Amino acid sequence: MSESTPDWQDDLTPILGRWEFSKSAPQLRFLVGIGDVVRIQIRLEAGLLQFEVDGRPDGSRPQGCESWFDYWSCRPECISWEGVGALLAEVALYHQRAVAFMLLDDFASCTRDCERNIAAIAFVHQRAAPGADTAACQTQQVAAVLLRTRAAASVCVRLRDTHGALAAIDRGLAALHRPVGQPGQLVGSPESDSPESALLRSMRDALVPKLPSSQRVDLETRLRSALRLENYELAVILRNELRQIGD
Repeated sequence: MSESTPDWQDDLTPILGRWEFSKSAPQLRFLVGIGDVVRIQIRLEAGLLQFEVDGRPDGSRPQGCESWFDYWSCRPECISWEGVGALLAEVALYHQRAVAFMLLDDFASCTRDCERNIAAIAFVHQRAAPGADTAACQTQQVAAVLLRTRAAASVCVRLRDTHGALAAIDRGLAALHRPVGQPGQLVGSPESDSPESALLRSMRDALVPKLPSSQRVDLETRLRSALRLENYELAVILRNELRQIGD
């Protein structure tokens, strides 16, 4: 039972009537709402989803803090089992908004939420109480890295910086399957056959023909740069790409 008394002004019918639902494409918009505050609205088949553009997407302030991540960051003890669940649910909420920002071409805000989530996931992994369920951390990190990479590459594509987009995708591939909290290692080989890796590789393949130089020359140039910077994870990926295209 709701504690509030229903009022006719709570009825969404007029809003839904002015914004018809379509299954052909995602329907999102920025809305200047009450108090001239900008919000995101997403049209669903049976209603609306609305996010704040700053702070927690749902506008709540847990324990008076901007988020559960901020709340636990100020406390010295391990995160309780319940706290871990609340934090990971919050990560999922921020990820939904990051996806909305991506679809609205607000790449900076998408990147902001993704980086916030990557930091929050690492924090949960490091500070969770023994026995807490952190199984979702790796999956959520992969999702955040993938989305952040797409946003970074999209910015470069918009600026017609193909080399920058390729570099962003290479960084994403190198970071995609690192264990949570271990930035210097990869899970398995960097040539992962995961759907996320395949998506980034397909993005990169689509960009390569737009370069003025051949694919091999470009890969060799990037490999030399990676070795010079001692970025050995990226060097392994690039060497594998050179093997795949042959001599």
